[in-house]
Amino acid sequence: VVMDEYFATQDTAGSDTVQMWIDHLSAMLHASNAAFGSHPDGYTREQMAAALDMTPDALSAAVHEDRFPVRAPRFKLLQRAQHAFSEALRVVKFRQICESGDTRLNYCTALGDLMNCSQDSCRDLFECSCPEIDELCALARRAGSFGSRLTGAGWGGCTVHLVSRDKVESVKQVLVSEYYAKKFPNMTAAELDNALFATAPGCGACYYE
Repeated sequence: VVMDEYFATQDTAGSDTVQMWIDHLSAMLHASNAAFGSHPDGYTREQMAAALDMTPDALSAAVHEDRFPVRAPRFKLLQRAQHAFSEALRVVKFRQICESGDTRLNYCTALGDLMNCSQDSCRDLFECSCPEIDELCALARRAGSFGSRLTGAGWGGCTVHLVSRDKVESVKQVLVSEYYAKKFPNMTAAELDNALFATAPGCGACYYE
């Protein structure tokens, strides 16, 4: 919504959709740095309210803190904006790479780099990763994964790894021996199979008319 409003007056007729998204998201990253870069440590509730010409109580009411309480002394607007826009930019670039047809490109490396940057951003900017997820990703990368990141909302959960077919078993073995065997020594083989498995990418969801 913010980006739509920011570019509401721009004529995009005839523009390449993917490149337009890349240009817009890059501009939003620059704009967020300009808007929030003066407070790299975050804003207090009082500072945010003053910037919006509101009282702190009015701000709390406007964001429904009675229903969704926020327990934080400072609000990291710069980091959260950087993550949101850069994550969307990575998604668009991922699509661009997949659709490029560039025979000179190492697709796995290029896509893996985007996945790794996504994980780093989730950890450092959005702070929705956790030590366990970080460890799993680091182990997988060292074992040969092109890219590793959390998947889902974060704060725990699952990881996904981009691995060539010839390295699937070796990456799995490293994760079992260096993580699961140490942290969950009583897991059965069946439980490990449910926790750690390989799958192949497929086409996305679609519908027929």
